[in-house]
Amino acid sequence: MSSETLHRRLREMRARAAIRKWEARQINHARGAWFRFELLLAHAERALAVTPKEVEMLRASGIEEDPIGGEFEPRKSIFVISADRLPLQISGRDVPLQDKRRLLMEPALVLLPFSR
Repeated sequence: MSSETLHRRLREMRARAAIRKWEARQINHARGAWFRFELLLAHAERALAVTPKEVEMLRASGIEEDPIGGEFEPRKSIFVISADRLPLQISGRDVPLQDKRRLLMEPALVLLPFSR
């Protein structure tokens, strides 16, 4: 194995370790926020990543953020809205609900719950 390959593998291992360390910090220091966030995700059919401009549109239309977003560092704007109440101007990007890393990396999310 070449030295370059070993260095590349070492960089990849360090990157994975840094991600795991960050995830563990989020879980251990969030005072139960991670569990409450997972409960929100369990009731969601879809998650949309939205832009800051779309966040302002949601706030302007009277939709309140879920308080769980304020318990994360960095703070996140998380909205739980039924699909029929979602303003037409909000397009967002689909984020897979199984990809918790991507969900935590997004600064703003709209969660669309299952219809009853």
